[in-house]
Amino acid sequence: MAASVAAAIGLRARWASPYSAAHAAGRAQRGGPHTDTVFARAYERKRARASAADAKALDTSRSTLGEDAALVERAVASGAPVAAIAGFAAAWDTFPRTAQHAIRQPAGAGLGHVRFGNVKATQVDETTCGAAVMAMMLMMGDPFVAAWVTTGRLFGDYMPVEVLSVTLDEPGVRTIDERWDALQRVLHRRATRGAVLGLSWPRSLGTPPWRMDDLTRFAGVAFRGAVLDDSDAVAVTAAVSHASAALRDGIPVPLYTSGDSRSGLSTVMPRHVVLLTGRTPHGFQVYEPGSGRVLPLSEARLYGPGPKEPAYGSWTRASWLVLPKARRDA
Repeated sequence: MAASVAAAIGLRARWASPYSAAHAAGRAQRGGPHTDTVFARAYERKRARASAADAKALDTSRSTLGEDAALVERAVASGAPVAAIAGFAAAWDTFPRTAQHAIRQPAGAGLGHVRFGNVKATQVDETTCGAAVMAMMLMMGDPFVAAWVTTGRLFGDYMPVEVLSVTLDEPGVRTIDERWDALQRVLHRRATRGAVLGLSWPRSLGTPPWRMDDLTRFAGVAFRGAVLDDSDAVAVTAAVSHASAALRDGIPVPLYTSGDSRSGLSTVMPRHVVLLTGRTPHGFQVYEPGSGRVLPLSEARLYGPGPKEPAYGSWTRASWLVLPKARRDA
């Protein structure tokens, strides 16, 4: 409703402007799917500024990982120190194959159930869909978090800040499911704390969308919330372009879903969170934390309300995106 009113009085968000949408569509078509990603650019910047010893250590780490060298780029983009990256690379062959698979691709390689070993990657409860999406996105961007969730291992004295929070807030977690659940709870507490004029957001209402863009940590990228009126074809086309450009860059996109006013005003507000994890010829791959599966979502389904959509967590409408900011806007 807010998006519709804003558009009616000429206040269409800048991300939905024809120029911004066309620019995003162009970026979505740039190069191959594994070239010039946000991770590769972060690695090149880091290496260009590094000392000779650190540059050599990074090169050695990439060589050691061979076909998994992209993990070094992800580790660099996460902000990890060179010594920890070198330790991670040296230990890679000692990881169980199931852990290696989950660290490479936390959201899986295609459609179907997402598992970390034998643990199904579902949200803890009905209030933590946003936290589960944040946790999945964190694992996709930071191999140290993914390694900790799947194995409990740390490297040297380096500990990602979210892992430190779990260690302090929920000591004693020992298994994959305990670590995955604890990470969600920590992220949920962070997202709801001080969310409204310094006051806490009720945890029973889930993750407020205006906090997800502030707290999501992914490759040093800044994010912005984008209210979406899915009955506005121009806005949806722009949203598809921006989401496609982000995914082309290696950045997954959180999407809030909701219901229709005919089911009550409470359903109109963003109610559930899913994660766009990949582009397909006709739409997107979507991690849905309620079922712990990656499901298909057709591009056409984004245009306007429809029946209950499995990729929306059985809600009917798309209502809010969390998009990366252009560097000039950061």
